Amino acid sequence: MSRFSALKAIYDFYDEFTNGLSIACQKGCHVCCTTNVTATSLETDYLIQSGKMDKHLLKKMEEERQKDHFIPSTTINTTAALCLAQKAIPEETSSQTFEPCPLLDENGLCSVYEYRPFSCRAMCSDTVCTEGGQANMPPFLVTVNLALYQILEHIDREGWYGNLLDMIPLSLAGRERAGNLAVDQEGTIKTNRQLPCFIVPPDDKIRFKSFMRRLGSQSADEITLAELLPEEYSILS
Repeated sequence: MSRFSALKAIYDFYDEFTNGLSIACQKGCHVCCTTNVTATSLETDYLIQSGKMDKHLLKKMEEERQKDHFIPSTTINTTAALCLAQKAIPEETSSQTFEPCPLLDENGLCSVYEYRPFSCRAMCSDTVCTEGGQANMPPFLVTVNLALYQILEHIDREGWYGNLLDMIPLSLAGRERAGNLAVDQEGTIKTNRQLPCFIVPPDDKIRFKSFMRRLGSQSADEITLAELLPEEYSILS
């Protein structure tokens, strides 16, 4: 099975899922399209192999990478593991910046829309952001998004995680050299880990289990997505 097949199956399922929601996001709405995008190495590899990242876009990304930008303190599954162990979660020491994403074109449209990372897809709002200044996300969608972040990290558990600006050079280097680059950028690039548990509010548990059954039944080449997850997993409320 191709790693990209599993990733695309998740993307397609999520697109179908959000199409059934009342979402205000429209073509050209790009208030949330900033340099705060995070991604796993699997997602960045998928973006690079698409051929959409031409020299012009790569140059813009590298120029933005040289500036101060958001660096996540830890991965999502590491945070979940700390919650499960009832340990303190590291605070984010890197402040977010709200510079426009370098992948936006002159019309405010994403140049790599079909291949954009999950953190871009997950930014949904049921109100127009430009009117209120911030996104308003349905509570269950927050639960679903968190779970899918965890699943993507689990599938890419031998890879890395970080700001998309920092992940692009790793994917360009190829998997064999990326490990050395990740070590060189310790503190900027985080190592992925397997799924420890899902974090789900008590009121969402029944609905979440139904969502997971639907997700798990999706095909990725000759297997289902459920086969890529641990046979048993806990749900932490």
